[in-house]
Amino acid sequence: MKITKIEAVYPSYKESLRTWRPNLWQIIIKIHTDKKGVYGYGTGGGGKSSIEILNGHLNKLLINKEIRDTKDIIKTFEKLFYESIPYGRGGVALMAISALDLALWDAYSKYSKTPIKNLLSSNKEHKKNINTYATGNDVDKYYALGLKNFKLSIISNKNFESESKELIDLIISIKNKYDVKKIMIDCYMSWDRKYTKMMSEKLLDLGIEWFEDISTPDEMLVKPSLLGELNGIKLAGGEHDFNYNNFKIMSKNNTYDIWQPDITWCGGISSLLKIIEINNDKFNIILHRGGEPWGLPIIQSGIVNNMAELHNPKNIKIELEQWENNSIMNLDDGILTPNEYLGFGADPKKGLFDE
Repeated sequence: MKITKIEAVYPSYKESLRTWRPNLWQIIIKIHTDKKGVYGYGTGGGGKSSIEILNGHLNKLLINKEIRDTKDIIKTFEKLFYESIPYGRGGVALMAISALDLALWDAYSKYSKTPIKNLLSSNKEHKKNINTYATGNDVDKYYALGLKNFKLSIISNKNFESESKELIDLIISIKNKYDVKKIMIDCYMSWDRKYTKMMSEKLLDLGIEWFEDISTPDEMLVKPSLLGELNGIKLAGGEHDFNYNNFKIMSKNNTYDIWQPDITWCGGISSLLKIIEINNDKFNIILHRGGEPWGLPIIQSGIVNNMAELHNPKNIKIELEQWENNSIMNLDDGILTPNEYLGFGADPKKGLFDE
């Protein structure tokens, strides 16, 4: 497979995007190959900044590149990572590389007529049914879609007494109203270690599965481990650790019970494979936003945990604003069944690229 052309766009999103997102949300990549009608599509963060990195540097490294197998895709990721070191090693640069890497896997799957789950694992018993959880606070809507596991988004107001009471009341009301299996809490880096320990004591009897992103990734990587000190509640994180080398520190320091790399930010599938190797089956890996098309074949392959995050799902087809999502056959009683497809089973909506 030869790469003949690369296009990158930053769509105009209609949905409300807060804080940094309006200018730095998900880009879309289209890779042209030497086989007529075979294109690869990928997505990554960084918005307008990622487009500048791609058009100003990374694209030039890929034109006329030959991809003979998945090892070549991984070598290409390594080359892009190396070349971007002067301004990268994380952040927007890795987000841009993620889009290219995913587009390469998408294109190669179609070119070779081999599903990505097969490229990742020769195991014939791929996961046909995928467990899910919904992230967001509109539990009424998510439960109506048949979901049973919920991750609540909480930003601390630094008032422990009022916040803990509000959180306890919210969780109890959800459990009283619905047949809930698991509840998790995403703190978005707004707690500290002391606050987390206090919360674990307050929420002791509510069966919380995990606390997520309790503090900044840098603080979590350098401070002593909290694992086993939170009254049975697990710690999850890793979506903001874009550089796969950070996961070596994470493993050595026992930072999290659950690793949550985001393949649209951390460097794509090629980077994820390095993270899995570093993990060496020591900790659970539950992909951040794994219920999107780019995570499903990875979960199906069995190389990460069978749990897909659905971020604020709107319907059982998990519609995406800028994509025709054909990856999902069914979502029933919280169990997602993917379709059979090549690539990621998703195409950009018409009009994003010149046809």
